Amino acid sequence: MKRILMTSVLAMTAVTSAYASDVNVKDAWSRATAPGQDSAMVQAVITSKKAAKLVSVACKDAATSELHSMVMEGDLMKMRQVDAIELPAGKAVDLGEAGYHLMLMGLKKPLEAGKKTNCEMIVRGADGKDSKVQVIAKIKPLAESAQAEHHHHH
Repeated sequence: MKRILMTSVLAMTAVTSAYASDVNVKDAWSRATAPGQDSAMVQAVITSKKAAKLVSVACKDAATSELHSMVMEGDLMKMRQVDAIELPAGKAVDLGEAGYHLMLMGLKKPLEAGKKTNCEMIVRGADGKDSKVQVIAKIKPLAESAQAEHHHHH
């Protein structure tokens, strides 16, 4: 009896790992939005086991979502829409540190601190196949350092 149980457990784990996504997204977050603000930025750390690229993102709370890069031109920081963000095999890509972010535009409702927003990333492998990755981004307070600023009275 024990052997049968063990075999079925092993068979189940084999199946799960075969279907497990090659892409891992962690630390996804966005800031709460101010009243009237209709766009937001999402940051995340993406690791793909195989070389791939992030080609699009869709978030349920936004009409459109774009991939953006931040480029310094002289003294100005400029945002540009990019077609894809390269994900080298096995290397964690921190969007913020790499100069990228996801831009949510046409927010359907304000993003509230303490809540979450669900996004779906489309990652294209070197074989041209697209896989969908579900991402839940935490929404952080608008001014996370606001409390610290109140202690500067001398």
